[in-house]
Amino acid sequence: MLVADLNFVYIVACILEFLNPEFSRASLATALRVYNHCSTRRVLSMERLYGVPLSDLDTISAVVSSPENSLITALNVWFGSLLACETFHADVHAGNLWLLRDGCIGFLDLGIVGHILPKTWAAMEVFLASIATEEYESMASALIEMGATNKDVDAKAFSRDLEKIFSSIQASIWNPRCLPKKVRVSESYGLRFPREFALPMKQLLYFDRYTRLLAPNLNMLQDQRITIVSNRRSNYRDNFK
Repeated sequence: MLVADLNFVYIVACILEFLNPEFSRASLATALRVYNHCSTRRVLSMERLYGVPLSDLDTISAVVSSPENSLITALNVWFGSLLACETFHADVHAGNLWLLRDGCIGFLDLGIVGHILPKTWAAMEVFLASIATEEYESMASALIEMGATNKDVDAKAFSRDLEKIFSSIQASIWNPRCLPKKVRVSESYGLRFPREFALPMKQLLYFDRYTRLLAPNLNMLQDQRITIVSNRRSNYRDNFK
């Protein structure tokens, strides 16, 4: 689901939720704060932030000692909003994701946000993790739960077919650049991913660009410093066994 840029009432609600310390990691990340006394249904007045896009490696290196840590903060905050907020930032291109002068991560322009049903995201969590670990039975169960195929398929046979599909694709180590190809190959076998799947995947491609610039050796799904799963996942994943 996308929310229109001009729905100012909704934008304010999204910003307030995003500014919750539980999701923004307190002082490590922020969004544009709204000046309510200067705002109306047709006018939205917000603070001005000073910083540089997360794609500006030279300037970022002069501001912080570890660009990689800044990227990890941005990833954790974004994944945190996916896991715990009603909406997530759905347009994290370089113009909307900054490193601020104080070293904080700034998320700008929450005019475009997405929403994923908890059940769908829980399945997506398992799907993404199973790509990284090559656990094809979990991958098959997650795809079935997402509605990507018929509910009455043989999960074990399906997992064997998935292993054949994915092992035939070069670059077995997961990265967002390989994922679109894997999705296309899967769809050629009759799989249909939910529309909700596309929007977060697009954001991961943005983060992949930042990773190549700031932390070339970082693996988003395998790095222990990055949290991409919710508390509900452990219980949910038991259903896949």
